[in-house]
Amino acid sequence: MLRRRAVTALVLAPIALGAIALGKWAVLLVVLLVTVGAAYELSRALNPLPFLAALGAGAAPILLALPYGPTGILAGALLALPWALFWLAGKPETRTLRAVLAVLLMALWVGAPLAHLGLFPRSRYGVVLILIAVVGPWISDSGAYFAGRFFGRHLLFPSLSPNKTLEGSLGGLLATMLVVGFVSYQFLGFGLAKAAIIGAGVSLFSQTGDLFESTLKRILDVKDLGHFLPGHGGVLDRVDSLLFTAPAVYYISLLV
Repeated sequence: MLRRRAVTALVLAPIALGAIALGKWAVLLVVLLVTVGAAYELSRALNPLPFLAALGAGAAPILLALPYGPTGILAGALLALPWALFWLAGKPETRTLRAVLAVLLMALWVGAPLAHLGLFPRSRYGVVLILIAVVGPWISDSGAYFAGRFFGRHLLFPSLSPNKTLEGSLGGLLATMLVVGFVSYQFLGFGLAKAAIIGAGVSLFSQTGDLFESTLKRILDVKDLGHFLPGHGGVLDRVDSLLFTAPAVYYISLLV
């Protein structure tokens, strides 16, 4: 797991940094490319969901967030319902509960969370927050890996992820609170309480995102949802934690 996350960080970190440096439109382009990859993977994993149906549901919250902010994200997510009805009416083969749930997954699991990356201010403050959302999950996974390897005794959720331990989870939580908390305190001017909250939030939501995707893959009985990185899974396998940490970092940053 750690090796996979390290490869992901090596591939995605330069892309994220480059997009941030270029500005808001570059970040939007990267987010849309990730959405395209996610739509492709879900349309294959949840057949008979058409690719365009998945893409539209995922892109709506992202595009509406540009002019309308958080309200646009909510509106885009709600549009998934009439969007699903459009495809149900036009393509009889999509009239399955599986396809409808897939459209909702694209809107609520992929599109809405990724849209939050466009809400951060285009300033040093916003750049640091985006980096926390992107890099924080790797820090959490690293702490969990080493803590679990040396101290792991009690399985966390054996039915969902047989390799995760309670000790590993706590180790990831502690490592993220220390690193992210320090960065938040030093570079964002957060107080000690808020720095601790964002560090804990990143780790908890990162681990939750990973477990959510593990649950989905067990339901679908697949090892990986795609093959974007050979041997390391697809786009959704690589950004599952980010889909939970991006909104968490955004809303925690708004705390007084």
